[in-house]
Amino acid sequence: MITLRFAALSGLAYFFNLDAAYAYTSSPEQIVQDLKGSLSPGSEVVLTSDPAFAKDFTARFSESHSPGFVVGAKPAFVTDVQKVVQYASRNNLSFLATGGGHGYTWSLGRLQNAIQLDMGNFQTIDIDSASNTMTIGGGVRIENVTQELQAVGREFPVGTCGTVGVTGFTLGGGVGPLGGLYGTASDNLLSVEMVTGTGEILDVSATSHPDLFYGVRGAGFNYGIATSLQYRTFPATNEGRVTVINAMFPGPTNRSVWEAANSFVGQQPPDFSILFAIRFNETMGGMTVVGSFIFLGNEDQTRQVAKPFLDLNPLYVETFNAAYDNFSLIALYNDISDIGPRRGINLAPFTINLYKVDVDNLVSVMDFMNMSLTQNSDLQAATLSWAQYSSDGFLSYPLESSAFAYRDVAIWFSIDGFSETVDQLPLLAQFGSEVRSRVQQGSGRPDLETYVHFSHGDEGPEAWYTKGKLPGLSALKPIYDPQNLFVWYNPVPSSWSRY
Repeated sequence: MITLRFAALSGLAYFFNLDAAYAYTSSPEQIVQDLKGSLSPGSEVVLTSDPAFAKDFTARFSESHSPGFVVGAKPAFVTDVQKVVQYASRNNLSFLATGGGHGYTWSLGRLQNAIQLDMGNFQTIDIDSASNTMTIGGGVRIENVTQELQAVGREFPVGTCGTVGVTGFTLGGGVGPLGGLYGTASDNLLSVEMVTGTGEILDVSATSHPDLFYGVRGAGFNYGIATSLQYRTFPATNEGRVTVINAMFPGPTNRSVWEAANSFVGQQPPDFSILFAIRFNETMGGMTVVGSFIFLGNEDQTRQVAKPFLDLNPLYVETFNAAYDNFSLIALYNDISDIGPRRGINLAPFTINLYKVDVDNLVSVMDFMNMSLTQNSDLQAATLSWAQYSSDGFLSYPLESSAFAYRDVAIWFSIDGFSETVDQLPLLAQFGSEVRSRVQQGSGRPDLETYVHFSHGDEGPEAWYTKGKLPGLSALKPIYDPQNLFVWYNPVPSSWSRY
């Protein structure tokens, strides 16, 4: 039986001030029967115990504090999505729309006994080079978009992991290596077809429901389900070719690495990206910094731009020239392409925005990491991730242009605790929280600020959306999601006063 008690769910009353706990009870079998009877023949509705669920529905990247589903619904058309939303609203049932399955915030663990609304049937990609636009379905992944754009000599600002869904990526803002040129994915969103919490199908753009268009670009998952999205695209830089230099820096040289990274803050070329994976290397007996230096140019140009790092004489240097749609397959010695497609991993994620490179503080964090991981092998799968992009493209859009709040970030910094077993998660979570606190001391801001897609779930709305943007975002909830159907993923509260 499904029993939903909104006010009893951990953290929900805290966010939404719900006055009453109400319950609705229905069997999963009844839900399947009802939805099968109302959705179009191309849709699929199954119990999660049905073998077809494992075969036909997108599995999650992380199983840690994940949502619990009892029914899977895979709509064929936007009207089917609408019917699922209306049915769930009418019957007080909880649901979650899923695309690439990479949403790993622990806030999703509050959602149990729910319907998974899988957008896997929405896979269209229509590129119009004459109008410089691209229209995609709500289930398309980054790797599909980059391949199609590469084939016609176009590009668009996507993230580094190809298996992430473009829709979810966009609705939270969408930061990645091309952001230095073009800003976020959401900055380049022109319109979106969305089924809102009211059950309506709306075309949302700068001229149609502009208030919602503002919220969609940075907090969009709080108001509805995007079924189709149109973006502007750009001619491919350097004919779509990119050079990637991978290198490894021994832990004792980390101060010099941070000093080199600091030299780029505020003056990083817009077509140059810096990625680090900072981890324990048992063979080397301590922490190491694995780097990728990515430039939309040839090898000589890339070596010149990355010279401050290459002058440190790193180990295992390798250079690749590849099509842009393939760069993630080789960056960080194939780490991204190895981890991204995995399903069912155990992950304790933490993150923090850095607005400066505090060299002394980072050296202190590295010393702490080296001591802790040397003493406790259960922590050795913890990885620090560093993404450093030029701010030029992000700052070319005014802060008030969208819900996306973090345009002046210097470093997108994450602490990822990968665990072999669920039993290790509490230890990794405690450690990740401690590392985050230590990094925060040198972040350049007095309060914790985090990119919503990288967040753990404990930071709170002010950290995800900022105090300045929350009143406006909260005001959209009664208009477009009056029943608080979209409340599971690092949510915007339906009313806001600083607590």
